[in-house]
Amino acid sequence: MNHSLLGAFAALLSAIVTFGAAPAQAAERAAVRPHDAHDAAHVAEQRYWQHATANLRSAAASALGGGAAQMPVSPPVVGLRKSITNLSPTEIASLRKGFAQMIAWNSAPRGSANFKRSLVYWANIHSFIGPNDTPPIVCSRKAGLNYPGMSGLSIQTPSTPDENATWCTCQHGTIQFLTWHRMYLYYFEQVLQAASGDPNLRLPFWDYETNGRIPDVYRLASYIDAGGASVANPLYVASRQAQLANGTQALDPAVTSTSNAMSKTSYNPFNSALEQTPHGAVHCATGVASCPSGYMGYVPTAGNDPIFYSHHANIDRLYECWLRVAPSARLPNDPGQLAQQFSFTDGSGALVTRKVGDMLTLAQLNYRYAAGGGCPPVLFKPTGLLQVKPMRAIPLSGPVILNRGATSVPLTLAPAARTALFATKSAQNKSATVPRRATLVLSGLAYDEIPATLYKVYLQGKNGKRTLVGVINFFNATAPHHDMDGMAGHDMAAMVADKPNETSFDVTDALSTIGVAGDASLVIEPSSGVTGSPRRTLRKRSA
Repeated sequence: MNHSLLGAFAALLSAIVTFGAAPAQAAERAAVRPHDAHDAAHVAEQRYWQHATANLRSAAASALGGGAAQMPVSPPVVGLRKSITNLSPTEIASLRKGFAQMIAWNSAPRGSANFKRSLVYWANIHSFIGPNDTPPIVCSRKAGLNYPGMSGLSIQTPSTPDENATWCTCQHGTIQFLTWHRMYLYYFEQVLQAASGDPNLRLPFWDYETNGRIPDVYRLASYIDAGGASVANPLYVASRQAQLANGTQALDPAVTSTSNAMSKTSYNPFNSALEQTPHGAVHCATGVASCPSGYMGYVPTAGNDPIFYSHHANIDRLYECWLRVAPSARLPNDPGQLAQQFSFTDGSGALVTRKVGDMLTLAQLNYRYAAGGGCPPVLFKPTGLLQVKPMRAIPLSGPVILNRGATSVPLTLAPAARTALFATKSAQNKSATVPRRATLVLSGLAYDEIPATLYKVYLQGKNGKRTLVGVINFFNATAPHHDMDGMAGHDMAAMVADKPNETSFDVTDALSTIGVAGDASLVIEPSSGVTGSPRRTLRKRSA
């Protein structure tokens, strides 16, 4: 079967939606401080109360005749996850040693503690390429080995109770995306510490919004060790997009932008938005030819690239800086979500099963993040709960087939609708009790094959001025469905975070930028996801 147009899909541009959020009480902002100052204050406060509580217990035991007074207990040291570009030479050496040992453990006997601490085992916990091309599928079809950039990988089949309990349990497209990956990184870090022999080693994050280039620690195929010899770099893999791999170009700022996600004020929309961009967009741009390709551009193989773990550490950091704007209002609180259990292996290789609610916050996990890009510029404490104003939908267009190159879609608005939308940031609205936001929703996304490209989405005014509003990626289209062995009892249907064929972007600022004169247009164009590169065109492929 021949496909005349790779990646052609019908995009039903259904609505721009306006909504508002109003405080239940009078708005009041306090304790505005920079991110790093907030971190320092938080840690100092945490240590003070831990120390004070221990001393109080000791004094009480002595006063009540409970035996000899115990010595005051020092609070545990809070680990700091840093940007990969800020690691010391000693920290980089530990990181390399840890990954080198995990890779060496790939050859350990199946079922042994060392194999359960190997890189391939941990990649398989996330997902893997399975042995079947027809249902029931263990995790992913073996056809994935034929995608570009899969050299060195092989079919994986779980064969032990621990493997059945842990492999292919990654959460994509569900409300557990952020919570599961936080748990996953926590135990991966324990294994990395054990592999390196350094209990102080912390997983670094890839701060691509500050610098979109792949850091040399991951990019170079070899390095000079302490003895002056050139040795293979265990953090390097060849299956990355050429312009990133050779260091000539960086990730496009559209791919790394957090603006759409950070505009959300509650967990579920934020979880979905961050999973799309920068999470999925960075995955696709890092793969050799977008999604599905390369280790990073395909869910079942992404964990085989060491940079995957620093990418997800950054996603976890972004989640944390969003949470800290208003933790009590933003932390997930659904009882079913918090009660769900997932299994991993710890630093000793032992099986552990934990509830999401037990590993929800950094205070529970005893680590924190250094400052980095993409976070809200200030933190504040709202005194009231947010109330969401009912949404109003305005249909804009019917089905659209994407062309080669850019596709322009006229968005015809009635005068009243245009006035309502473009007034979201008007002078008279700035002082309104209920600030209004506008969201562009693209629904009904469909394709006959996963497009091997990213798509940039712009709003363009009548005068030709256009503003980027987001990026469409297809990373989640390669994620496994959790109806396989090891997931029995998990109510995944109740955990679905968003419609799988729908993408939305906050366009409040874009509407203000392009102006109110005349109708707007939606412009969608393919992109490779790196700066300065030619626009990727759709190409033919045979089934």
